[in-house]
Amino acid sequence: MLKKLKLILLLSALIFAFIVTGCSDSEKNNQKEKTVEIVPLTKHWEKAIPNQVIPKGLKSLSAEECGGCHKDIYLEWRRANHSKAWEDLQFQAEWKKDKKLWVCINCHTPLQNQQEFIILGKENGDYFKPVKRPNPNFDYNLQKEAITCAVCHVRDGVIIGPYGNSGTSPHPVKKDNDFLSSKLCMSCHNVLDEVNPTLVCTFGTGEEWKESPYPLAGQNCISCHMPSVYRRLTSYTRARWTRQHTFIGSAVPKTMGRDTIVKDYVRGLDIKVRFSPSHISLGDSAFITVSLFNQRAGHYIPTGDPEHFIVLQIRLMNKDNRILKDTSFTVAQKWKWWPEAVKLSDNRLKAMEIRDYYLAFKVSEQPERLFYEVIVTMNRMTTKIAEYANLLGSYPIKAVIYKQRFKLITGD
Repeated sequence: MLKKLKLILLLSALIFAFIVTGCSDSEKNNQKEKTVEIVPLTKHWEKAIPNQVIPKGLKSLSAEECGGCHKDIYLEWRRANHSKAWEDLQFQAEWKKDKKLWVCINCHTPLQNQQEFIILGKENGDYFKPVKRPNPNFDYNLQKEAITCAVCHVRDGVIIGPYGNSGTSPHPVKKDNDFLSSKLCMSCHNVLDEVNPTLVCTFGTGEEWKESPYPLAGQNCISCHMPSVYRRLTSYTRARWTRQHTFIGSAVPKTMGRDTIVKDYVRGLDIKVRFSPSHISLGDSAFITVSLFNQRAGHYIPTGDPEHFIVLQIRLMNKDNRILKDTSFTVAQKWKWWPEAVKLSDNRLKAMEIRDYYLAFKVSEQPERLFYEVIVTMNRMTTKIAEYANLLGSYPIKAVIYKQRFKLITGD
């Protein structure tokens, strides 16, 4: 009996020790799980432009305030997509889908004054767990202006301009060469990051420009997207060379019924159409060649959002507009987004690249009755994506950038 009692006591002691050890290990594991490492913001796109003070002589940082003197520039900016970057329906739809991820707004409202919270870091490096505090300088009205004048032209209480202080300005002005280069543009137009395996931010326009011949030629983003114009900056200053603030882009508008083609717009893509042979008869074989030449864009075409693509259509038709033969080609990136984001292919046109596309056919009707048509569209997204984002019918998803009809026999 005594032996049995000793055995029971020994087993009880072992079980207790096991339970205590188990609890201790469990507590350690829980403690490890509760340990949070605050990862600092190190990438340039993770950081907003710090809060800026209103320069002396001005009442606010608003674009409207700037427009009081710089009327022409203000009107150009209002028409440009930069001014619509916050309210843009596509951005708002995608931003909500991505749980209003804070890092996205650093390009759509880059100034800290435009953001409700100041982001201090990421819990364990997780973008969806930001460490934040309220921003006492948050300006709701300035937020709606998106990429507004102050984003590029205000630092430390001073206006950044191309000429510096001329002595006639009502506010302090200084010249900063970094603000006259591509560095400022690339803070948003060169962002490549993996938020998680299924969500990547891939805007590589800056890298595309760097690998092109344009930097060696001394041409940067400003050279093409902000054409030079000789005019007065204000009503009380002399005329001089300055820049348009239209930020010419893909020609796909952001609002229905609105044309974004502006004065002096020069398309980066050249389109040339050729027909062979020069003499044609019924029953002959022939072909139409369309050359796409990225002659003036210092980056790929299309660039920016990976959902952008170009469609080239070539079709043969008769006088009754009956299509006898047609074909189409797509120039785009192709991605698989699930179960992880992977780029599958990319046939976009690099800077200075020429590519030929063909439609071959047999002449089945009298040649003088035949026409051929070439149509090129720039597309912001597919119909399927627009439908998914509830944008179909309320948001422009493409624009025709070239459409020409040719006679098969010209009579020359």
